[in-house]
Amino acid sequence: MLNRVALTITRKQPYVDWANGTDGPVPVVDYPEDDRRTVYLAPVGRTAPDLAGLLEEFWEEVFEIELSMWMEDESTWPHPRTREMFDEWFDAQVDEAVVDLVPNEPLTVEEVEDDAVQYALEHCSWCDLELEEGQPRRAVGLPILDRESWSFREGLTLVVATSNGFLTGIMTTRDSPAARDHMDVVFSACSSRCEKIIRKEAARALKRMNKLVRDLY
Repeated sequence: MLNRVALTITRKQPYVDWANGTDGPVPVVDYPEDDRRTVYLAPVGRTAPDLAGLLEEFWEEVFEIELSMWMEDESTWPHPRTREMFDEWFDAQVDEAVVDLVPNEPLTVEEVEDDAVQYALEHCSWCDLELEEGQPRRAVGLPILDRESWSFREGLTLVVATSNGFLTGIMTTRDSPAARDHMDVVFSACSSRCEKIIRKEAARALKRMNKLVRDLY
């Protein structure tokens, strides 16, 4: 049982009209109704959940999050945003009981990212063999020609697609010794054989990724 209440926000037609008027990824007019909902975890009060009170406290933050989930460019957001507009754009309901059915699994995005980094450190990027403590391991560092395009993954995992599947490495932070040595992405290898394969496959994949970014931008 989580010490939170669930505040469920449903996007209404004015939000859909706004989203379809931006340069967003895809039109949303045909989305199923369920795809227009977001669940927020809000603090538990001393009495029964008070929807009006929660909205009074959080409507501005929720409004901004809902807009940013579709379009980060704030110049496209409606101005000014009022509580009356919020009520026109969104429906809200609050539920008292929030239960985590998988309490041993990561809950937040940060926890998921941390878990992915730990897994990448402890497993061979090619054969997925678990690298047990004390077992020799090899770090395969490779450069990215256009590092800035992937800077949002610094300190996190970076998955690259090869002709034989996917390789997961960790993108180094720009001020790290590895980055200064042009090791922008580091993959784990369990043997010299896997190291050679990773160097070959990952280098090709990173080159394709850079070309894709150049073609897009």
